[in-house]
Amino acid sequence: MRWYHKVLILLTLVILLVLFVFFGMKITTVHVEGTRMYSADEIKQSVFSRKYADNEFFFWIYQKMYGINTLPFVEEIDVSYDSLNTITLHVYDKKISGCIEYMGQYIYFDKDGIVLQSMKEKKEDVLVVNGIRFGTFTVGKAFNVKDDTLFQTIMNLSQLISHYKISVDKLQIEDKDILLLSGDIKVTLARKTMYDDEMSALSDVLKTAKKEKLKGTIDMQNFQAGDKIVLKSEKRRLQKNRRNSSKKRKKNRYSLDY
Repeated sequence: MRWYHKVLILLTLVILLVLFVFFGMKITTVHVEGTRMYSADEIKQSVFSRKYADNEFFFWIYQKMYGINTLPFVEEIDVSYDSLNTITLHVYDKKISGCIEYMGQYIYFDKDGIVLQSMKEKKEDVLVVNGIRFGTFTVGKAFNVKDDTLFQTIMNLSQLISHYKISVDKLQIEDKDILLLSGDIKVTLARKTMYDDEMSALSDVLKTAKKEKLKGTIDMQNFQAGDKIVLKSEKRRLQKNRRNSSKKRKKNRYSLDY
């Protein structure tokens, strides 16, 4: 066999290999699982942002050399190569303890008070903390707060809220107490270090109150383990005045024991 025949065969094989890599290894199906912070499209857009990253061959090279592009609230992404054109992205979200509203931005932090990200968007089901005084902040570092003891108390409380899966929209720090806002219910807590008993007892109460669409206040400033929780609620009801046939609104205050 002449030498140019060998070269031609080699070139043909190289061309076929290149065509196979570019067209035969294109990723056509991507499964995303595990994340609650982002949609599947947001994860895909981040992961496949590099050139030719939608090709399994180049994607594997990028993964080994540079790692996978992730979003601010993603801890890690594991990749499963299911077939030649199908992969699964196993996404592990960072655990967010809450966020602080500051100058039109939401500053998100984890259980250790480390700043994760600052953005205009308010993530769903993330606790908003108001009333913390802090100086500067840097993503990846802890808040520089004025009162470190109070901040540690807030960290403990936010972890308990997450642990007991309590639906709390806002946590407001007042001069002498702490307010939890859950829908139309306001809970008042005394300032102290630990809140294990309060959060354990409050979990079922708020679930029941939300189910029954109740509004009102719960005072837990002097709460001790074993105490009943009293929800003081206000309802408005229409009463008809028989004399002038006009309707008037009247407030009726009552309490519910749990």
